[in-house]
Amino acid sequence: MRKKQFILVVSVATALVLSCECSAQKRELNECGEEKSETRADSIEAAQAISTENEYDGDPKISGSTANIRPIVQSIAKGDAKRLASLTNYPIERKYPLRNINNATEMIERFDQIFDKNFRDRMKSSRASDWHSYGWRGYCLGDDMALWVYDSLYIIDYYSAQEQALYEQLAKKEMASLHKSLQSGEWHPYCCYKDFSDGSIIRVDIKERTTLKKEYFHKDTIALMYPQLHAFKIRGDEEFRLSVYPPGYSLSEKPYMVLKGYADIGGSANMIQYMFSKGDVEIEFGDCSFENGKLFMTIKKNGEEAQHEIEVCYWLDFMR
Repeated sequence: MRKKQFILVVSVATALVLSCECSAQKRELNECGEEKSETRADSIEAAQAISTENEYDGDPKISGSTANIRPIVQSIAKGDAKRLASLTNYPIERKYPLRNINNATEMIERFDQIFDKNFRDRMKSSRASDWHSYGWRGYCLGDDMALWVYDSLYIIDYYSAQEQALYEQLAKKEMASLHKSLQSGEWHPYCCYKDFSDGSIIRVDIKERTTLKKEYFHKDTIALMYPQLHAFKIRGDEEFRLSVYPPGYSLSEKPYMVLKGYADIGGSANMIQYMFSKGDVEIEFGDCSFENGKLFMTIKKNGEEAQHEIEVCYWLDFMR
C-alpha cells in the first residue's frame, strides 16, 4: 500500500513538474514570438528608411536621369577628378573674375581647388535623400544647392575657402587697375567682353543699391526663386556700370563712355537682360541676346540700332 502511495505521489509530482515546464516553455515561446515580431517590425522600418535614403524624388522625364548622380558623388568623395570630368557638362560658370571651367582638362587641373576636404567628406556621407528635384532644372544637392545635375553635372555652386580667397585677390587687383574715377564706391567686377566688330573692350561692375527704385526691384517675383542658376546671386535690385574702351584706349585711363544700368529678370528660367543708358545711347545684352550660340550686344544711338557680337574675356589678361 505504501509503495502504491509513493508511486502516486511521484506521478503527481512529475505531472506538476512537466506542467510547469510546459507553461514555462509556452511563456518563452510567447516572449520569443513577441521579440521576433518587434525585431521584424524594426527591420521593416529600417528597410523603409534605407529605401527612402536611396530613392530620388522627381520625374526623370522632367528632371533628367539620376543615373550619374551616384557616380558624381563618388568621384568627388574619392578625389577622382578624371571620372568627374567625364560626367560634367561644360562650361561650368564661376564667379567673375574667377575663370569658368571650359573642358575636362581644366576640371582635372582645378579639382582640388574647388572640392576641398570639407566638401569631399560631405560627399562621403551623401545619400539620395539629400537630392531634390526642381523640374526641368534637374536635381540639386542640399539646402545650399551646392551641385546641380541634369543627366550630367552642370552647376557647381560651392566655393571652397581657397577659391573664395582667390576671388577676393583677383577682384581687388582688378578694381585697383581701373582709373581712379571708377574706384570709388562699393563696386565689384562683374564681367568683361570683347567686341568682335571693332575690338572694343566692355567691362561691367556691380554694387548693391542703397536706395531701391521700384522699376529695378524684383525681389518678390517668382523668377528670383532660383538665384543659384547664376554665379552671382542677382536679386534684380543691384546697380550696374558699363565702361567702354575703344581700340587704342589705355585700359588704365578714364573710359570712353560710362553707362549706368540694371538687370531685368523674368520668367521661370531667370532670364536676365542687362539694360544700360546714357543720354541718347542705350545698350542691352543678356540671356535673350544669344543667337546660334553667339552672344550679341544691342547698341541704340540716335534712333539707330546695331548688333555687335561679343565674347567673354578677362580684364586682367589685358593688363599684363
